[in-house]
Amino acid sequence: MTAPGFDKQARAVGIDHGVPSIQVAVHPGPFDLHSNAQLQQYSRLVVVPQIIQALTTPIPATDTTVERGKEIVFTGSIDAIHRYFAECNWSDGLAIVPPTVGRIQEFLKYTDYSPDEEIAVLPAANLRATPWNIAANGVMAGCRPEHMPVLIAAVKAMGNPAFRLSMSGGSTHSFVHFYLVNGPLARQLQIDHGQGLITHSTNQVIGRALGLIERNIAGYRIKETQMGTFGKTQSWILAEDEEALDRIGWAPFHVEKGFSRDASTIAAANSTIWGQNLIPATSDPEMVMQLMAYGVTRGEMFASGMIDSRRYLLLTPGVAELLAAGGYTKRGLIDDLTSSARRITYEWVFSKVYGSFGRVLGSFEQELARSMRAPGAEKGRLPPWYPRFPGWEDIVTTPAVTRGKLQIVVCGDPNRNKVQTLAGGMGAAIEEIRLPANWDALMEKAGYRPLREFVIGN
Repeated sequence: MTAPGFDKQARAVGIDHGVPSIQVAVHPGPFDLHSNAQLQQYSRLVVVPQIIQALTTPIPATDTTVERGKEIVFTGSIDAIHRYFAECNWSDGLAIVPPTVGRIQEFLKYTDYSPDEEIAVLPAANLRATPWNIAANGVMAGCRPEHMPVLIAAVKAMGNPAFRLSMSGGSTHSFVHFYLVNGPLARQLQIDHGQGLITHSTNQVIGRALGLIERNIAGYRIKETQMGTFGKTQSWILAEDEEALDRIGWAPFHVEKGFSRDASTIAAANSTIWGQNLIPATSDPEMVMQLMAYGVTRGEMFASGMIDSRRYLLLTPGVAELLAAGGYTKRGLIDDLTSSARRITYEWVFSKVYGSFGRVLGSFEQELARSMRAPGAEKGRLPPWYPRFPGWEDIVTTPAVTRGKLQIVVCGDPNRNKVQTLAGGMGAAIEEIRLPANWDALMEKAGYRPLREFVIGN
């Protein structure tokens, strides 16, 4: 049983999971807004008859789904190709580079994987991602052949269960998918970490390719299986400013995750928002930390209620330098942020019951009583931005985020005092980028300097 719109998704997922004739009953309208009387009426008059019909009507025969191979699917003019791909829902509607066999083969030169080797199986369509179909999407997006190792590693991260693509890919919450590249390869390929980074041409085309892969291999298409209520933004990538990190003695993101400083990695992450800007206007590192903690408490999954969702804080290099000069390491900053970022428990329960989960929970009073007893709920721990008025010692607050759910990334315009909070992430995964044995020779031929020259310290 589903809400309207999800019936198409249910049937598509059924086919992808080998149940092509799955039976679906649809409850009319946004049920969270219905009264108990309306829920009972719609269930009795609309839903139950559908269930009875589905259980008593013979299931029709279904066609066998045949996996498409490498055949040429269309021949024609550029305009005709654009129209055909759009009509097949293979493109995002923007102009594409036709994925000819010759162009795909150029991409395959930049990987040691065989063209049909399984890189990942991507939900919800459960299709095999291979170098061949990854390259086809990369060509369409306008990527260069040398971007191929980044695309393959990103697809591996996308297929990692820790990324939770099956939850964020088709969600009504319009999750933003983004990818963070670290290591010397990011600098060699000119994946941008500075001002305007996500709109840099290299970042744009790789991000678009990953969005097309979500569409064509993972199977998330609007009005079918991509259920974002207001739509979903294009996936995008960014790099971390590791030279700035080196100057202030902070570890890059991938080093914090256990990789060598000289390794090249890509991390897949998601958020319910592209970000909320903070503009620190003080030279006091402690006050900057408090402002960041304030931002963490105001940025939540579903915008109003999911405490302890994953957050990414994007710090411009100037803000990071100020904090480092005040004695902060990344670890110390996260410790202070998680200690300071607290929500008044009453407020948290209000937003959760009426603005996030609704009828999944009990009454407001029941949920408030449970949350008051939950681990971490304490009296007299107001965050620093709340005034201390008579009786404040009796107010109960709850931590907004735990240490493992907060990530710091240094990037953006070095001449600006900005912190961007990306809130509401569900999962994350990181993969090392595997380069072919002849990478240096390929890159020299393509006009690039050797990879070793992009290692920090060389």
